Amino acid sequence: MVVEEYLLSRQTEEWVMDFEKVGRSRMMMRLPRHRKQISDANFLAINDLLEAYGLAAVKRDELREQLMPDPRNMEEYEDLCQKLEDDIIKMLASVSPRMVR
Repeated sequence: MVVEEYLLSRQTEEWVMDFEKVGRSRMMMRLPRHRKQISDANFLAINDLLEAYGLAAVKRDELREQLMPDPRNMEEYEDLCQKLEDDIIKMLASVSPRMVR
């Protein structure tokens, strides 16, 4: 999958970005109604989704900054980000309050 390839290429760089934190922050901006719930949610499934979203969103933004990005890659990352957002919303809707901090 493209996300795993991107993550592997990022591991070779000197700095390491906390993609879970990036994803959580971006989702809190995208979904202000769910800001508190996103902030408080701390369990493996949501953390993994937020990390994947952070990684995909950073890559999507990098593609958007290119003068002539590959349209297939651009579409793939736009779709991936939307699917991850949808999955996060579904998970937040179905999570028990006990699973939130």
